[in-house]
Amino acid sequence: MAEKRAKSREQVNTGREILINVSPVEKRVAVLDNGAMVDFFMERERLGHYAGSIYKGRVKSILPGIEASFVDIGLDKNGFLHVSDVVDKSSVLREMLPGEDEPAFRSEKRKGTPKIKDILKTGEEVMVQVVKESIGTKGPRVTTYISLPGRYLVLTPHDKHIGISRRITDRAKRKKIRDIFGGTGFPAEAGCIVRTAAENRPEEELRNELKYLMNLWKRIKTRAERQSAPVTVYEEYGVVLRMIRDVFTEDVSRLVVDSRDEYARILKFLKAFMPSLREKVKLYTGRTPLFEKYNLERKIEEIFERKVALKSGGYLVIEQTEGVVVIDVNTGSFVGRRSLEETAFKTNMEAAEEIPRQLMLRDIGGIVIIDFIDMDIKEHRDRIFHLLRQKLQEDKARISVRAISQFGVVEMTRQRMRKSLEGSSHVECPYCGGRGMVKSAETIAIETVRRIDKLLVKSVKRRKHLSIISHPDINTALVSDQARMLSSIQRKYRCKIELKEDRSQHIEDVIIDEH
Repeated sequence: MAEKRAKSREQVNTGREILINVSPVEKRVAVLDNGAMVDFFMERERLGHYAGSIYKGRVKSILPGIEASFVDIGLDKNGFLHVSDVVDKSSVLREMLPGEDEPAFRSEKRKGTPKIKDILKTGEEVMVQVVKESIGTKGPRVTTYISLPGRYLVLTPHDKHIGISRRITDRAKRKKIRDIFGGTGFPAEAGCIVRTAAENRPEEELRNELKYLMNLWKRIKTRAERQSAPVTVYEEYGVVLRMIRDVFTEDVSRLVVDSRDEYARILKFLKAFMPSLREKVKLYTGRTPLFEKYNLERKIEEIFERKVALKSGGYLVIEQTEGVVVIDVNTGSFVGRRSLEETAFKTNMEAAEEIPRQLMLRDIGGIVIIDFIDMDIKEHRDRIFHLLRQKLQEDKARISVRAISQFGVVEMTRQRMRKSLEGSSHVECPYCGGRGMVKSAETIAIETVRRIDKLLVKSVKRRKHLSIISHPDINTALVSDQARMLSSIQRKYRCKIELKEDRSQHIEDVIIDEH
């Protein structure tokens, strides 16, 4: 009985939690708030992560017509460097550091607009940092304004301004921070942006991080001086350490990770930067896969679906095109009890609360059109818009939103924070001539291994023998990168797994038979 009560307490979701699932080829991070998934990140070995990394590159070509250049940084695609990313730091820092201090982004006054051909020459070596990942046929966007993010500060080696996050509103605290970094002890050749997380940190801790970032910058410069372009001179943290640096704060109740190696890396990182948070890190050793235990697999699947259910029976339809994202709100099975107006109002209120969460989970960027259900009462429209704006404030991305129209339409733009999950895990559908999307062979293979793990946990047989029947492309994926996952499961359960091909089978259909 006592054991059951303990289990019951363990499964109660309270506060903010971070769950990290690690496999040989993929790392996934889910952020939960009172049990609800509010953010999700995924990183795969073969895809890599370049945003934030710094390169010594070589200018390959100058394009005066669009005032830009292409820079060879040693990746598959050349970096795209626009003139604005050379002469105007404001747009760059807003892109790299959403939600931080606006006054620090003031652009220097210049006479006329400089020309890219007057600033860069073909063959010239230049140090650049990736601002945006490559998407589709576009190469990564790069900038010459380097910034090195820490937990509390962001060092800006080429800019001497001291900026403070606008979310630190207390005047006394802002003055104290300026006194710390405006004195003689601050390096004359650099500046920094003080992040929101620094608001209540002791002076010694902030100075120590500044010292670490300055030493890091010296190492980067030395590496760049000693090597020829193109070369990587600084590689940004992977998804796990990046999330710990940016998301793991005192208000997080616990962080759970299911890999001993990753657990050790996290503790080592925290020992150096945030020792007080080490006690919140827990190693998960349960037999049931971590994300399965928290019922997250289905929630992750829902991120890629067009239709999103609302509590009352209504639903959203999210349509993504190259130029715009349209979100349509529908009443669905919800008919209400009073009037059409009340039904529309209640459905729209639920939609206004859910839409910002979907924007963050899917990392939807660009122009977004939200078509709420028509309402005749202006007060209802105003309350919908107020709730929408309130929930959008929880998003770290830069957002611009226009007032709701009398027809219930909201127009907004949202900065894309990272490469979309769909772009990372799906490919154009070979069955419909590219008009839709299906999961990639790698994604299906990873999900198949998870299904096997879940099946074997529940199996009562002592000797286990499984047959996997799938499309040849899935078999190929299972015996390449995913082979490590399969061998790990075979050792864990002492079972035999046999792969069989069926070319007639749909690529997303995988049959698992237990003998």
